[in-house]
Amino acid sequence: MNICFVQYNISKNRDDNIRKITKLIKNVNANIIVLPELADCGYLFDNKDELINNSKSINENEFINTLKMISKEKQCSIISGVSEKVDKDVFNTAIVIENGNVLGKYRKIHLSDFEKTLFNSGKENKIFNVQGIKIGVQICFDTWFPEISREQVLNGADLLCILANFGGETTTEICKIRSIENLTPLILCNRVGNEKNHTMEAQFLERSLIVDGYGNNIIIANDFKEEVKMADINIIKHKSNVICKDFISEINIHYKKGN
Repeated sequence: MNICFVQYNISKNRDDNIRKITKLIKNVNANIIVLPELADCGYLFDNKDELINNSKSINENEFINTLKMISKEKQCSIISGVSEKVDKDVFNTAIVIENGNVLGKYRKIHLSDFEKTLFNSGKENKIFNVQGIKIGVQICFDTWFPEISREQVLNGADLLCILANFGGETTTEICKIRSIENLTPLILCNRVGNEKNHTMEAQFLERSLIVDGYGNNIIIANDFKEEVKMADINIIKHKSNVICKDFISEINIHYKKGN
């Protein structure tokens, strides 16, 4: 399975992001292409009204339509963050596209205090059948809660996919831990650049990475640079290591009722 991340400086102008993505992945040939959180519109909005004015429904989002077209041309899958408007609600959403079709979406469950002033929280943890494997999709702060990854793995996830906009180093380290504690490969796609609103300014850390099922770096992005990087990953169907032949059975000890 060949996967890649697209680490780039996201604009609040959707047309600019469409042009940039089209250029960045023009020559990419991967089974799965992963874009950052809120890849269509940016992150630091002054208030919910501004966010609503910069958000689109899934069916009306030209950014998503462009990704559908690209995925059909390349016969690949694309997972991207978008701002999803539903009436007067807005969700921080990951959209899953395969061969020109939308397979489904995951709405960010765990929102930061700042995000709670803008977005509605998702309620459903999901995995998706993509390119013949099962993928657990999460968005940034979701990764800080081990329950999300563990539930996805118990539901059969072969790969954990994290879309992010973060500036500190903690999320990168947490992602490696999630891989190790679940014996599952992981791809993290963060963004690059600066963004500000009337009260704060953010410098995004970059550090997108792909790790194997034991937390070892397969590939990691450079700092302060827009990059597209690809890697082959091995899917671990039977989760075991040198000290445990059946990792899932050990995990299930903690989920058996009455014990």
